[in-house]
Amino acid sequence: MQTKYFVLAAAMVCAVSMNAQTGVQTNINDTLRMDTSMFRIAEVTVEAQSVIQKVDKQILLPNREQRKASHDGMSLLQNLQIPRIVVNPADNTVKTLANQDVQLRINGIEASNSEVMAINPKDVIRIEYHDQPGVRYNGAAAVINYIVRHRDTGGNLMLNASNGVTMPGWGEYHLSGKVNFGKSSFSLLTHYSPRDIYWTRTNAETYNFSTGMIENREVGEPTRFKGNPVNLGLTYNWTNGEKNRVQIALRDNMLFMPHSKTNRDSYLYQGTDSFAIRDHESSKSISPSLDIYYEHNLPDDHHLYFDLVGTYINSSNDRRFEQTPLGETVADTTDVLSRVKGDKYSLIGEAIYEKDWENIALTVGVRHNQQWMENLYQVPSDQGPSTKVSMMTAETYAFAEVQQRVKQFSYAVGIGAMHTYIEQAGQKQSNWIARPQLTLSYDFGKGVFWKYKGYVSGYQPSLSAMSDVAQQIDKYQIRQGNPNLKPVMFVANEMQLSWQSKYVNLNLWANYSYDHKPIMDETIEQLIDGQSYAVRTYANHRGFHRLQVAPSVQVRVLNNSLIFTVAPFANYYVSLGNSYTHKHFNPGVRASIMGMYKGWQFFGEVTTRSNNLWGETLEYGEFYHHIGLGYNSDKWGFRAMLMNPFSVKGYSIETKDLSALAPNTQHAEMRDFRQMLILNFHCNLDFGTQRGDSGKRINNEDKESGILSGTK
Repeated sequence: MQTKYFVLAAAMVCAVSMNAQTGVQTNINDTLRMDTSMFRIAEVTVEAQSVIQKVDKQILLPNREQRKASHDGMSLLQNLQIPRIVVNPADNTVKTLANQDVQLRINGIEASNSEVMAINPKDVIRIEYHDQPGVRYNGAAAVINYIVRHRDTGGNLMLNASNGVTMPGWGEYHLSGKVNFGKSSFSLLTHYSPRDIYWTRTNAETYNFSTGMIENREVGEPTRFKGNPVNLGLTYNWTNGEKNRVQIALRDNMLFMPHSKTNRDSYLYQGTDSFAIRDHESSKSISPSLDIYYEHNLPDDHHLYFDLVGTYINSSNDRRFEQTPLGETVADTTDVLSRVKGDKYSLIGEAIYEKDWENIALTVGVRHNQQWMENLYQVPSDQGPSTKVSMMTAETYAFAEVQQRVKQFSYAVGIGAMHTYIEQAGQKQSNWIARPQLTLSYDFGKGVFWKYKGYVSGYQPSLSAMSDVAQQIDKYQIRQGNPNLKPVMFVANEMQLSWQSKYVNLNLWANYSYDHKPIMDETIEQLIDGQSYAVRTYANHRGFHRLQVAPSVQVRVLNNSLIFTVAPFANYYVSLGNSYTHKHFNPGVRASIMGMYKGWQFFGEVTTRSNNLWGETLEYGEFYHHIGLGYNSDKWGFRAMLMNPFSVKGYSIETKDLSALAPNTQHAEMRDFRQMLILNFHCNLDFGTQRGDSGKRINNEDKESGILSGTK
């Protein structure tokens, strides 16, 4: 390296320093003689704070070891070890400790898990963690936004393949590529997640009918679950410098499931009688969508964003339930057949305006979602007529938010209004819901930070819950929609207190929310041809209280290369139905260790069940643990992971129905998921230097088919 510019700069710095000490200003007119030589400058490491607190988010800065040990955006998120965020390395799902979905974004775009997996960790500048999202995020529990570096020319090819060695029917396969030329770029993405495994289900149910009590005990046999979801995406980008940009994306999410996850082969015992149960369901769906996005940037930090998404969802579902007597004392055979074909069209449009000043930021936007649905519920002629359900819904949401920082104090004030419209079988309903939001934060200094968020929001009924149709589940149960459901308003308060030092992070997060007139399940008795049925339906009930507390302790040593996290949590629910009251308390803990060194990575984690009560349904969350070891170079890497290495019974899930009329407990387990070895191979190949490609700020996608499920 030539040294003359380096020496000249050094001389000028020395002169300025000397004059600063003497207080005398001197002009440099002497001629400096400099020789040229070659020498090597040692690598310079600049250490910065790894977590920067803001009023609406935390800025996370991955260090060198975390990047080197990561092969995609999802593994980088896992290596950051955010205390309240749980990344499942087996299926790459991201949830909060309270088992809520986390919204993922790339440069402000709402992105899928597959799109996050296509991120090259070397291109990540920072990650914005919105632990208390603003009004524009439409009620998300948490938001992870990847800010990604943009290059100029060339392209990238990424392959990521995982397979269960001890469970060959389990796999995760990802392939993506991108090519840039001139002002344009093309990207292609495909993700395939096959599952071919076996579940064993055990059910215990009681029916307290007016015609008499019935008790059933069901012992399951291993039953096949096979699903083949495929996600495809083709995107074209045109960028005119920093002025404007157009993005056109064609996506298709396909699902082919010949054997449903809820399928079961079992034996049912009812007193001295016994039956063989066969409950099998198959389904398939395709959902192509076209997304057109336009971004226009004006002088003085004015920004306009427009997004229009059209989606078509075609789905079909076939189910057959058979209950066959095994003895000669009972001749009653139950055979339930159903087939549902669905077509749904939706159009989602959104426009956002942003303006930034020195200490103030303004965001104004509007979002409209129009949906048309038509489902045909077919049953054999001896079980009743087929039913066609047509429905149209519309939801409009307008919002504005102002953020300002005054010394150590920051605030964000948001206002919003949501209008919902539903039309079905000549019935119409229209409702308005106000959605204000207030966020406060204060920086006490020395690493102590406080945040508060309070807001009012709402939601309208799902299309499936409102379907004016009834489907028989089995010999004793019917699933029925309710077209008279009304939108729901809820209020929520969140508080967070944190202390951050070089080696230790302490955090306390608490949340209380109340849903007014929530849409929850209820079970009623209905007599049909002299036989009693338990009708599972929905209604607007009295209310629902939710209290969640999640403290955490995190120790980071060796420049964040070794991270220990312990995050206990407690959930308390009070479900106030029109004719019932249920309460549930659920304590738990998540503990993890993450070690990284020169591309090597070691990790281990244990997470206890985070349960969820809603209405009369209590769902027990996942209890799992894993350990893993991996290596990552610049272009390729591998990882070996052992799921539930110390488990005796394997993986299990459980659901309880707490209704007085028809309580039941459904238990499902997968014994092959114990000591399950997963091997992963990945490669990330860059060619050329990638062109600048700023990410769109808004994204909308429609995924709900609106079909009322007749499964148990």
